[in-house]
Amino acid sequence: MIECSCCGSNQPCTAQISIFQQLDQTSQEEISNIAIHREIKKGEMLFTPNDNHGLYLISKGRVKVYEITSSGKEYLLQVLQKGDFVGEEALFSTEQTYTYGEALSDGRVCFIDRETFLDLLTKHPSISLKLLEEFSKRMRHNAHQTATNAEPVQARLAEYLLNLSAAQDSDRFEIPLQLKELSSYLSTTPETLSRKLRELEREQIIKRERRMITLLQKQKLERYIIL
Repeated sequence: MIECSCCGSNQPCTAQISIFQQLDQTSQEEISNIAIHREIKKGEMLFTPNDNHGLYLISKGRVKVYEITSSGKEYLLQVLQKGDFVGEEALFSTEQTYTYGEALSDGRVCFIDRETFLDLLTKHPSISLKLLEEFSKRMRHNAHQTATNAEPVQARLAEYLLNLSAAQDSDRFEIPLQLKELSSYLSTTPETLSRKLRELEREQIIKRERRMITLLQKQKLERYIIL
């Protein structure tokens, strides 16, 4: 068993990434060896529309992916965490993308360039099936996000908090985004979002300590969601 060149662990860092988890350890080690491993700092740019030519695998930390609208406003698309990946658009198209990737915390990423990854798909076709599965999930998420943007802000916020609680399997969790970023993700303004959070606190549905949230009355929060 080799030591991962990325993190010094006996398990390859690629074993943490969803699209590679079905491979045997020898294959995971092979992919880890061809990847470019990189430590990232909070606020560092991973890629821009002019520099996005491969797949980024998040092995530690958090990364936000966003676009800049024609009016100059930042539009948050997603927040990536350990095990997630981004850059798939650049893998199958030579057209310029319009997304930016910025580190929300210190962490570590592994990068595989487009040509190397396409060769990898030829050798390990099962990765293609896993990619299609992940693409399908993201399309469903984007469609759901578009639909929920028509709902009241309180409903969007409630669903977001409940999803975070479910993902972390706890009624106490940290919101991974700053207020400005979260308001962009929920398609509202920081002022409106702050007011809605205060309303939930006044009703004793949640308790807030900066970005730490405790759900006090989950059933009441669920009633805000429009089915």
